[in-house]
Amino acid sequence: MRPGRTAAFAFASGFALLCAEVVWNRALLLLTGGSADATMVVLSAVMAGFASGGLAFGRIGDSSKAPVRLLGLLSLACIPAFFMPLLLAPAAAGLLPALYSAGIPVVLVRAFAAFILVLPPSFLGGGLIPLLARTEESRGAVSGIAGLYALNTIGSALGGLAAGFVLLEALGARASLLSASALMLASAILLLAGRDGGSACERGRTEAQGGGPSLFHLVLFAASGMIALSFESVWSRQLTFVLGNSTYAFSAMGASALLGMGIGSWIGRRSRGPALPMFGAAVALEGLLGSLPLLDASLRLDPASLLPHPLPGPARVLLACFTMIPASACMGATFPFMVRAAARDARLGRDVGLLTMANSAGAAAGPFFASLVVMSSAGPTRGTGVLAALAGLIGAVAVLRGRGGGSRRALAAAAATAPAVIAAFVLQPPGSRPPSRDLDLLFFDEDRVATVSVFGRDWDGYRSLRINGVEEVPIDQASLEAFHLLGHLPWGYRPGARSVLVIALGGGITSGAVLCHPVESLVCVEICPSVVEALPLFASENRRPDLDPRFVLVGDDGRNYLAAGLSRYDLIICDATHPGSSDSWVLYTSEFYRSVLGHLTPGGVSAQWVPLHQLPVHDLKRILATWSGVFPHCAVHMAGGRHAVLVGSNEPLSLDIPAMFDTPAAREELFSTAFDPADSLYLLPVASGEEIVAAVSGSGVNTDDRAPCQFIRRRAPADPQATIAPCVASLLSAGGSDDPLREGQMLYWAGMLPRAVEAFERCRGTAMGARWLAVALTTASEGFRDRGDTQSALVMLRRAVAADSSWPRTRMLARALELESRATGTF
Repeated sequence: MRPGRTAAFAFASGFALLCAEVVWNRALLLLTGGSADATMVVLSAVMAGFASGGLAFGRIGDSSKAPVRLLGLLSLACIPAFFMPLLLAPAAAGLLPALYSAGIPVVLVRAFAAFILVLPPSFLGGGLIPLLARTEESRGAVSGIAGLYALNTIGSALGGLAAGFVLLEALGARASLLSASALMLASAILLLAGRDGGSACERGRTEAQGGGPSLFHLVLFAASGMIALSFESVWSRQLTFVLGNSTYAFSAMGASALLGMGIGSWIGRRSRGPALPMFGAAVALEGLLGSLPLLDASLRLDPASLLPHPLPGPARVLLACFTMIPASACMGATFPFMVRAAARDARLGRDVGLLTMANSAGAAAGPFFASLVVMSSAGPTRGTGVLAALAGLIGAVAVLRGRGGGSRRALAAAAATAPAVIAAFVLQPPGSRPPSRDLDLLFFDEDRVATVSVFGRDWDGYRSLRINGVEEVPIDQASLEAFHLLGHLPWGYRPGARSVLVIALGGGITSGAVLCHPVESLVCVEICPSVVEALPLFASENRRPDLDPRFVLVGDDGRNYLAAGLSRYDLIICDATHPGSSDSWVLYTSEFYRSVLGHLTPGGVSAQWVPLHQLPVHDLKRILATWSGVFPHCAVHMAGGRHAVLVGSNEPLSLDIPAMFDTPAAREELFSTAFDPADSLYLLPVASGEEIVAAVSGSGVNTDDRAPCQFIRRRAPADPQATIAPCVASLLSAGGSDDPLREGQMLYWAGMLPRAVEAFERCRGTAMGARWLAVALTTASEGFRDRGDTQSALVMLRRAVAADSSWPRTRMLARALELESRATGTF
């Protein structure tokens, strides 16, 4: 067999396998959910398959007289197996309600589903590396299999990038799998077209130093695999603070780790010296360098401070992902070192299979260890130090037991990770640094699910809840309009509703709004438990729904909780995060909308928040087309000039505006954001029914197979507000409506304050028009204040108070300006 043919196969098969794995993960996200437990189970199932496949095919390949042919046949067998998770997921989803109702714990049900679907294809994929090792025996080079492993890993990195950045967006899940299968088929044909270069008895000299993997070798290699996957789990949390919570960010993270591993294996294949001490040194160095992503996220390194001009977005992504490559290279180097330390000349295929099994088994335990032990007890920041210390311990043990090691070198290996341990306990945790100087940290919690922080300031009571560094709940006029409308509007469409399901708790404002009405029960499904602890900081806005006996909180993924249950609800409200987030796009597909429709009672109403910032107008139309294609009766409302609320039902919609104000609590809340039954224009939909259908004709829809909304981040402009005006204009044109308030809001979010003020002046006779005139003038006042022009700031503020004296923020700013003026002697 020609070496070039084998090398090409190693690269191509790695590319195809990781491309397929990305699709599997996406399919299982739809089945098992995006909770921390579900993600942990899926990754562990894949690694368990690799472990069992490595063990089995290592033994089979070692006794084969035609290892190349066997490798080719195995790659052909992988092709139909690639489609198992995707094709069988719907059948598995149909079984989940019965399993849940039987009282089986949710984690076990999801683990069962993930293992059943992923184990067969990953089992076959796990056999590729041992059989590749077997093909190298006749050439007698451990460095040969290390080189093939490096090519396979680099191919995997590129396959993950191709799937995450190109194929899924352009082709969808099924077509992406077809592409991966076609590449695997081509590589198998290329392999089978050659001839075996040797038989089982034609074994040459290798560089192996061992007498076969002992229990010590297997435990050591498993421990290093566990630490490696634990580091990657922690990195995925830390890098969201730098790269954001997008699909592209996670694809870039995975590719960076694999690329580093490929580079490390390539370097390690040429290293000489005592193998086991070098293995220990690599693991210890991995512990030291594994803190680089934390360092970047904690210090929030600004490229503008290091370079004459700010780096563009792609360059910032590359810089952030580079922090993972050094430690990942150390992970990759452990493979050739351990093979050289433990493998035998005459049993290279079997021994590599056994070592692969141990490492993959440890890797399968890594997500559990990281989530249930490290991050549960120490959090991702301090957990980085814990992992670094453990890596130093593993490295020290390897150096101590290896030839040419000794206690002094072992102690040096353990001590090498000390800077990383110290840094983890000294550095400020990512997410705890205020985003601006005028904000203070009010709440901070790191757990195994997410990092939750709340920032605020004293003078106006502003607060902002952030999850993994992404702002989710800002307390401002536009956001409060959206939260209140999302909570009160469904009741206006279905007065007398009894049962309510709310997906996502956030700051609890929407749930609190619903509970202003006499509903009997409200089930809130929230994937991030720490937000519950932050609810008291938003008590003046949310009315503490967690203290209401009608409120039931469920810690789970909203889509899967709904799909797994048999209950029907009068109201289903979805307050998910931005559709461009890596775990929220599943709440914007036609399959999810059909699940919502199927869980509504007759005449039941569903509502969903849709952001207009960072949302290109054609993506908004696609979401509207998806919604209107599922719900027989639908409408779209606007709030704050930058939010939309979709409404859908299985029966004709009729909005009872007085019902929205039917209790003192509801009236107080709606009036506080300037909603007034006398100004019904701002409570009525901007488009409904056939108007929506006609406006979005030909826009396409988001499906579980292909959801372009998942990839919004790349298409959105750098200015997050730039998409607001086009989206608002599109919504208004759909319903054929226009008014000075909407015009003013478009100008306001475009930063054109003077023209916005002119537009708001034309509708100041309404409560909402007066409020937005005050908002625009207050914003202008703050601008003058920031520039040190106190007098102009006071002039604008007086105009704001005259426009809407009921808005507390104008009075708060007036007090702040008065104090500042007295302090500076300009009052």
